[in-house]
Amino acid sequence: MSTPIAVDCGHGFVKALAANGAQTLFPSLICPAPAGIDLGRFGQQDAITVATDRYPKMRYLVGDAARLRATSLFSQDKAADLATLALTWIAAGRLTGPGYHAITLGAGVPLAWYASQQGSLAQALTQTVRLENGHGTMLAVIDSTIYPQGIGALAAQTDVPARALVGLIDIGYRTVDFLLAETDESGTPRPILDRSGTYSGGMHQAYLGLAQSIEKDTGVHWEPHELVDRDSITAHGRTISIVNPRNQAITDLA
Repeated sequence: MSTPIAVDCGHGFVKALAANGAQTLFPSLICPAPAGIDLGRFGQQDAITVATDRYPKMRYLVGDAARLRATSLFSQDKAADLATLALTWIAAGRLTGPGYHAITLGAGVPLAWYASQQGSLAQALTQTVRLENGHGTMLAVIDSTIYPQGIGALAAQTDVPARALVGLIDIGYRTVDFLLAETDESGTPRPILDRSGTYSGGMHQAYLGLAQSIEKDTGVHWEPHELVDRDSITAHGRTISIVNPRNQAITDLA
């Protein structure tokens, strides 16, 4: 018996949900844990080791713990990107806890990437993974299914009108899926494929514009991902609100 787990490893955030309702959300930031000096229980408690039969063992800082060292995740070939695979497994491990767990994974890719990546990504994710960060977790991923993100977002809606044309825009950090669909008498959507696709842009552009504006005004450099979920920054000993410039950056993007 396996546990179904859905993981959306986006370019801004990793979101995961298990069939029992357990969920997790953290920034899509990952980097190799620096060696440093050995401080035992006082050092780098947030580091996690990931090992599989196909890839070498790696020790990572993940999410908030990686903010000072990592840049935002952006790979257009998720199956070949070990960071994306590791984040997906780590998210699943946060939902299962210690011990051995057999799971089935559901994951997504942008509409335009689906045809070329669904098979290779499912194959790359389906393996036995060992996670270690103070306690051991072994995930036996017995099967993986890849979904086109925009269609998954539309299928999740519960109030879609019957016999109608429905449009959906799924705004992400680096990509935006858009699609047009026809619904039948029961409200089940059928996408119109030549009116659907992926735009290579997203919220990252707004935060990049915000970072450039802050650097111009203060001379202090910020990476775009460092400004997500912030209402203020500290520059030259002063606390500066970024709410208005952030809202303006988002408006400009829209």
